[in-house]
Amino acid sequence: TTLEKYPNLEWVVYRGHGTDHVNLNLCKKYNVGVIPTKPSAETDSCAHWMKDKLVDVKTLIFGNGAISKRLQELINNYDVIDSKTKVDQISDKYQNTVACVPLNKSTENMFNYDLFSSSKCRIFVSISRARCHDNQSLLWLVNEGKVQEMHIDILGSYGRKKLIKTGKIHYYKHTSWKYIENKNPHDHTELKDIIDSCLSNDVSNAVLNRTERKFF
Repeated sequence: TTLEKYPNLEWVVYRGHGTDHVNLNLCKKYNVGVIPTKPSAETDSCAHWMKDKLVDVKTLIFGNGAISKRLQELINNYDVIDSKTKVDQISDKYQNTVACVPLNKSTENMFNYDLFSSSKCRIFVSISRARCHDNQSLLWLVNEGKVQEMHIDILGSYGRKKLIKTGKIHYYKHTSWKYIENKNPHDHTELKDIIDSCLSNDVSNAVLNRTERKFF
């Protein structure tokens, strides 16, 4: 593994949202800390991408991370459910549903038929990872008219062609992060600050901390 090749590695700085592409268990085994950056330009772009897909009605947002919080600044009339709260069904008072949850054991296949079975959802918008969606359920939902339209940034390969063929499920090939073509110079400053804090072993907001080894 990469960690075996670089035994002196102390920190992994992961640029982007979420850490599901980082093997946290392996990093913990080798005492390697993990800290993600949350580039503000990409956060803003993802939030605007979602906002522009929604209609002006009551919205339910799943997840309360950086992108969700930015979306909350852009829209009105919404409620938020964090990714740790279990929800069996979406109330019929919400006509927009937004997925901003990270991928973990509790959110895998979270967006399924049962969740939407009692809803009157007009629009479902998701920037969550592909494995957060149950693709077979998505097909049933649009075919039965329980969800009128879906905009999904990352869509798994299983049944993808059938989903797109409905004309009601729109797949964006993970492009929401560059929806707004602007670069924020503060992103580079933030990244430099994080690297400096790793070098001094004075890191805050790490996803996985490491133990400083002391040699005498």
